[in-house]
Amino acid sequence: MNTFFRLERLKCPFWVVLIVLLTPLASRAQSTATVRGLLYDAATNQPLPFANVVLLRAQDSSFVAGAQTAENGAFVLDKVVFGSYSLRATVLGYRPGRKPVTVASTEVALGTLRLRPTATQLQDVVIQGERAVVQAGLDKKVVSVAKDLTAVGGTAADVLQNVPSVTVDQNGAVSLRGSSGVTIFIDGKPSGAAGGGRGVSLDQIPASQIESVEVITNPSARYDAEGAAGIINIVLKKNRRDGLNGQATAGVGTKDKYNGALSLNYHRGPVNVFLTYDGRQDRRTGYGSLDQTITSTDAAGASTRRVLRQNRQGVVYNQSNALRLGLDYSLTPEQTLTLSVQPRYNAGHSWENIASRQFNFADTRSYADSLGTTDRSNTARSTNRSADVTLDYRRTWTGQKGRELTASAIYTPLHGQNTIDSRLYYLEGGAKPGQQQHFDNRLHQGSGQVDYVQPLGEKSRLETGAKSLWRQYDNDYRFQSTLPLAFDPSNHFLYQEYIQAAYATYGNAVGHLSYQAGVRAEQTNTHGHQLSTGQQFRRSYLNVFPSAVLSYELSQDQQLRLSYSKRVQRPDQGELNPFTDRSDPLNLNTGNPLLLPEYIHAVELGHQKFFGKNNSLTTTAFYNVETQTIKGFRAIITDPLTGNVVTNNIRLNLGDETNYGLELIGATSLTSFWKLNGTASAFRRIIKGTGPSTDINNSNFVYTARVNTTLTPVKKLDVQVSANYRSPVVSAQGRRLTTFNTDVAAKYAVLGDRGSLSLRVSDVFNTLRFNFTAYGPNLDAVSRNKRESRIAILTFSYRFGQDGVESNQRRRPQQGPSDAGTGSGFE
Repeated sequence: MNTFFRLERLKCPFWVVLIVLLTPLASRAQSTATVRGLLYDAATNQPLPFANVVLLRAQDSSFVAGAQTAENGAFVLDKVVFGSYSLRATVLGYRPGRKPVTVASTEVALGTLRLRPTATQLQDVVIQGERAVVQAGLDKKVVSVAKDLTAVGGTAADVLQNVPSVTVDQNGAVSLRGSSGVTIFIDGKPSGAAGGGRGVSLDQIPASQIESVEVITNPSARYDAEGAAGIINIVLKKNRRDGLNGQATAGVGTKDKYNGALSLNYHRGPVNVFLTYDGRQDRRTGYGSLDQTITSTDAAGASTRRVLRQNRQGVVYNQSNALRLGLDYSLTPEQTLTLSVQPRYNAGHSWENIASRQFNFADTRSYADSLGTTDRSNTARSTNRSADVTLDYRRTWTGQKGRELTASAIYTPLHGQNTIDSRLYYLEGGAKPGQQQHFDNRLHQGSGQVDYVQPLGEKSRLETGAKSLWRQYDNDYRFQSTLPLAFDPSNHFLYQEYIQAAYATYGNAVGHLSYQAGVRAEQTNTHGHQLSTGQQFRRSYLNVFPSAVLSYELSQDQQLRLSYSKRVQRPDQGELNPFTDRSDPLNLNTGNPLLLPEYIHAVELGHQKFFGKNNSLTTTAFYNVETQTIKGFRAIITDPLTGNVVTNNIRLNLGDETNYGLELIGATSLTSFWKLNGTASAFRRIIKGTGPSTDINNSNFVYTARVNTTLTPVKKLDVQVSANYRSPVVSAQGRRLTTFNTDVAAKYAVLGDRGSLSLRVSDVFNTLRFNFTAYGPNLDAVSRNKRESRIAILTFSYRFGQDGVESNQRRRPQQGPSDAGTGSGFE
């Protein structure tokens, strides 16, 4: 009114007065704002990626804007007109969160919002809902295994058996989508338990310490380029609740299997101390057979088929101890320092009997000219000691969301010894020679890396980093025999590998389109020295690895993603060592120092769709090509040590391998007490190349499926059934045949929900077998292997401290300043 009277005194026309009065209102109506915040898990204080966040008009709940949270839990809603709204956040396995929002300025910062897992109140006892077993992001799959009943009392090998697209064979070797080029990380870092990130000793990682498994099939430039198939990151459990908390576990299984674990955590103020211990004793039986036919031609052109029939059986005893001790210290609210030590000790002994018969197989299929029958007895003893010493530093900046500096250093010493005593018995009589093989392997590995993230605006950011890694191997092999030898196969091999890396990535978003592009450079220097022969070799090469990803939000509940990356698989020291392993004198294995790295180009197109609160489907089409692919090639040779005609397996750069196919991941809640999730894939594998005196062209379609269902038929009782199927998959000279197994487990809560009794039976129908065929020039073989897999384990667990479940009232974490006023549904 004061404005009107002042204008009236100036004798302004009425229309001028009207414009002056309405201009502020028009300006206010056209003003828009940006609403941003972070979404976290209320229990673990970890970011919630791929959650749906929508803004609804307060008057009629109509849709205004929507976004999906990034990996760090951040979300941004643009071009929001001033007014009153309701913010809604949803993600599978959590209670929806709602918060009233008033937009009256161009920047609205909501701070950190926290979602609670789904909970149901029954007779004054709160039963917490659980995350989906498989949370499928478009760049990685996060498999929650902390509540996986079919892995209770087991090791990481049991855990990975239930991870989509992952296969673990009878020797613990891991493959992903049919490829064995997998890099294993522990909490994002190479580990002594994972052979320095190159090989895998899954039995050294207890399942009780694993929180989740991340499968990253197309990593960005931030990750190491090593790993043809991708990266499997095993995430260990962490606890940051106040006070002293812990859990004790003891289990007993069929046929002399025992395990026990203790986990302790103390958090007070800026200090968090944690300790875990896992011990186990395991006895497993196994048996197998080999039928192998070798065709040879003499100088006169006459061909002879020599047949080898082997049957083997044995038993393996393993004992393991794993300790993890660490300290988190908050130097300031923005800086955290973590120091941890993880020593491990494994010991084992085994016995194996191998009965072999060789004979010439005449065309009439009658046995003729027997070449002898032997009975070989092997007794082995082994020890393995390793440790990881890790120092981590993290720095954030208040008021600069997304800006972060992290640094880490890790040192891993490893020492393994294995002695095999063999005695040969010839059923035709004669000498009974004895042999002893002693392996003494040492590894020293260290790495240091720095990563920095700098936001460059509302949606863009630059990320850079550098890493230095070195490995030093010392492998000493000694061979002794009671019979005179043509030459001594003992050898001593030293190998060093140094990798220096640097990377940069840039990401931004325009409307519904988000993109990120990056490049990583790695300089590799290697040196191998076979002390026994004086043979040396060196390699030095620089590689550049680009990566890119495009993501488009089709709607608030579905997203499309396209990604590309280039990766490398370097030959390891075991493949390069020019040494012949004669553990089986009729089937040898020889290293190849001439191996070159193989390079992989991978493309993925993914689509993710949510249906309501508890249903989702992720579809991924993938295509990758490996050049200079490294494969095992089995050839027929005359052993210079014995003069016998035997087979020898050697790793070669054979040519190219191509894989393309489709993968589906789905999750649903059929009822309030019945959850179901599953994965399926179909892909074609093609191996083309050239081996010694032969061309290779092998291909087939591969089908895999995994179904996991969890039921809660009565209060406090969970029942889980898991089934895995994999069709045959080809290799360069053969194929691995079908595998199938079914696991069943049940868990019952006791002692006021602080304790639980679990019973799991792996491979209920005893169907898990690892059978292989091999064929090549003048070679045809079938190998059958069965390791004890139908095992029942009964486990008791008890939680104590603040980590236990409280009745009548659910304990709520204390809210900080950023949590104030988050409204209903948010912590």
